[in-house]
Amino acid sequence: MKIGIVTTTYHPYPGGVPEHVYHICVELGRLGHDVRVVTTHFGSGRAPNEEQVIRIGRSVPVPANGSICPVAVDVRMRGKVRRMLLAERFDVLHLHEPLMPALCLAVLAEAEVPVVGTFHANNEGALGYRLFGALLDKYFDKLDARVAVSAAAARTVSRHFGGEYTIIPNGVDIERFSTTAPAHDEGTFTILFVGRLEPRKGAKFLLRAMPRILREVPRARLVVVGSGPMSGYYRSHLPDGLEDRVVFAGRVSGDALTRYYAEADVFCSPAMGGESFGIVLIEAMAAGAAVVASDIAGYRDVVKDGATGLLVSRGDPDSIAAAIVRLARDGELRRRLVESAGTEVRQYSWDRVTARILDIYESVVDGRAADPGEHGEPVVETEQSEEGVELDVI
Repeated sequence: MKIGIVTTTYHPYPGGVPEHVYHICVELGRLGHDVRVVTTHFGSGRAPNEEQVIRIGRSVPVPANGSICPVAVDVRMRGKVRRMLLAERFDVLHLHEPLMPALCLAVLAEAEVPVVGTFHANNEGALGYRLFGALLDKYFDKLDARVAVSAAAARTVSRHFGGEYTIIPNGVDIERFSTTAPAHDEGTFTILFVGRLEPRKGAKFLLRAMPRILREVPRARLVVVGSGPMSGYYRSHLPDGLEDRVVFAGRVSGDALTRYYAEADVFCSPAMGGESFGIVLIEAMAAGAAVVASDIAGYRDVVKDGATGLLVSRGDPDSIAAAIVRLARDGELRRRLVESAGTEVRQYSWDRVTARILDIYESVVDGRAADPGEHGEPVVETEQSEEGVELDVI
């Protein structure tokens, strides 16, 4: 099968969606499928599989959901997309955030083959959907199948467009994160944060929790991995006494990232909201770090409080500190959480996630071949969530 995966964010741009798309490409290729990633330009960098990438237009940073989202633009976008689709002759197209301008909308407008759309965002405001919902309806209706990475992501889009969604989560390279040996001082209790340094990720609340943590656990240290608009502020406004106990590692990737996870006793993500899933959580679970995370939508889909991690009050340094101190003092609790999380995280292996996605591809291709005159809804078995969204849960 020839598959076109369309995404407005891809390597070298960092983030969860680029990682998701890259690993799906790798797995599909391993299964013998011919895959191309259709995306845009992000400066001069390259993707690990650049030979499979088709780039159209340039990325423009746009504020969205408390963060910055690159949008692919080109004044001749639709014509370039039309020529690309004619040349490539895909059997199926898979769009990530399919209602994002302008690349995904141009592909939807020109597509004549079955189209699958995956929704990643959890955004209660969803300003774009509210402002342009009537214009986006016709594009939404062109999707042969709709996937969401979590119930929270499905709720975001369903509020505005309705429809049925198959829940297929993000994945993790379990072998990569579980086989790196730690190299830190055994006498140190290491807390890890990985994420963009912006208000939505909540790093400041973890920094504010550190003085209390150090009073109770003097051997603790915090490693902050990531960069962003608040990097300079966080570095220059550390609470007193933390200069030697907080390490700002900056943006890292590859082997360096897995080493940081391997060295962590506790992984903490104090995000404030807008998280559809939390890839960093399953990375930490695969690496064997105990997880402390905000009790927010998206994260609750991944972490079972008291079973695979601890959920804490959003924006509350005291709650964060109490959970981390508890884990530092109770090695048996930490061991149980890590063990349970290690079992739970297996469902997120890329081979399992890709198999589910491939089932969707085959379903829409077979459905269109059986009835080429119709462009209706895919038939899926659903269950009713408490919010009233029809979900087919993995």
